[in-house]
Amino acid sequence: MKQYSFYQYALTKRNENSEMGKLAELIFSDLSFPKFTDDYHTLSDYMETEAMFTQPMSVFDDLFDSYEEWLKF
Repeated sequence: MKQYSFYQYALTKRNENSEMGKLAELIFSDLSFPKFTDDYHTLSDYMETEAMFTQPMSVFDDLFDSYEEWLKF
């Protein structure tokens, strides 16, 4: 199993022409984003209360689900 933070995974999606790619770009630009965690609740709380992103939380959920699947391989 891979050992990467969610942030590291999100960076791999930055150039995608998709909603997840747009979110990944915003995550990259956010200097306060919690870069060293893989905890869904920590990340979700940050996205809901601290981040200034306009994407729906469903995009974050999809990206996090993709991250969890990616970790398995």
